[in-house]
Amino acid sequence: MAKYKTKSERDYMSRVADLGCICCGQPAELHHPRKHTGLGLRSSHFDVIPLCPNHHRLGKVSVHLGKAQFERTFGTEKELLKKVKKGLVEKEKMEDFFSDISNNTPNSGQFDEL
Repeated sequence: MAKYKTKSERDYMSRVADLGCICCGQPAELHHPRKHTGLGLRSSHFDVIPLCPNHHRLGKVSVHLGKAQFERTFGTEKELLKKVKKGLVEKEKMEDFFSDISNNTPNSGQFDEL
């Protein structure tokens, strides 16, 4: 894994962090799952999970300090990655929806006859 992030990686990671913690919705930092990456290596920057500090590294039920309990409570990293990808798709749909609405704002008086 390259040390420096590309613009597309930074943009993606920012969108993931904006989702908030996958467990509680609080502001998030990003967790890189280490499955099949070897000791000291991170997964791709496109495979990150948004977690608040408590669920990431500080709490008793966190992915780093209490992984077994964390996975029993919230799901495996693989399951959470799927939720993240789905959440990004849903967020994009909502942003498109609201963008369409704002671009088609009715003219003043358009609904006066209703």
